[in-house]
This record gives sequence, C-alpha cells and structure tokens, in this order.
Amino acid sequence: MGIKLKGLLISVLAITASSVAISEAKAQEVSVDQPTVLENLDNILFNHSGDYYTNRGLFRQLDNIAGFGWIGSANFPELENDRDAEALEEAYAELLFLQTQNTATIRVPDLRSPYNTSVQLLPLSQVGSRVVGSELNFEPLPRR
Repeated sequence: MGIKLKGLLISVLAITASSVAISEAKAQEVSVDQPTVLENLDNILFNHSGDYYTNRGLFRQLDNIAGFGWIGSANFPELENDRDAEALEEAYAELLFLQTQNTATIRVPDLRSPYNTSVQLLPLSQVGSRVVGSELNFEPLPRR
C-alpha cells in the first residue's frame, strides 16, 4: 500500500511539474532547467525497476533473486515493472485529462463541397438505369 501511494505521489508530482513547465514555456524559449514531459514520463517508467546500469550491482542482483524490499512489497523484477506500468498509466491518464481540459474547444467550419448535387436529387428518368459514369457495373457481359 505504501509503495502504491509513493508511486502515485511521484507520478502526480512529476506531472504537475511538467504541466507547470509547459504552461510557462513560451514559443521561442526552451528552458534547460525544467525537464520535459517525455523526460518525466521516462523517469516515471524507470522509478522502481531502474535502468540497466543500476541493476548490474551485486546487491541489486541479490535483490532481484531474493526479492528484498520495503515491508509489504517485494522487489522482484516483475513486480517492479508492474508498479512502473501502473504509475505510467496513471501519468498518461492525467496527461490526457490535462490536454483536454486546459484549452477551449477549437471549432472550424466545414470545407465547401465541390459538388452541387447528389445522387438523391437526380431526375426520376434515371431511376431504372445506372448512373452515367458509374464504375459499379454488375451487368453480365454478353456471350460471343
């Protein structure tokens, strides 16, 4: 329970920091100090499991085999990846929520149609025959 809350807290803090960085960023300026959204998502993804280089140590290898960890949560690699995936899913859902709620809905007019009529408005004289220029011809070919 403690690890889930810890992972949730870390993901919420990372998303909050990234959303603040995005809202304060200007079109021409790129801030070097603030991590980007992708960097925050990358940090969330490797929060519990770590990257390849941190997992090569002797203690870390023993930890992967024996599953030592916090009280109530083992550190087996599968469980670490599962906790990272849950945190990433929560962060992704929060980013989608922020993306849809921060700006007003943009509405644009439909493009004008180049056609001035439709098949339904054709004269009744052509009801029994096929439409001139139609490529859908299901009539059998005459025998020779």
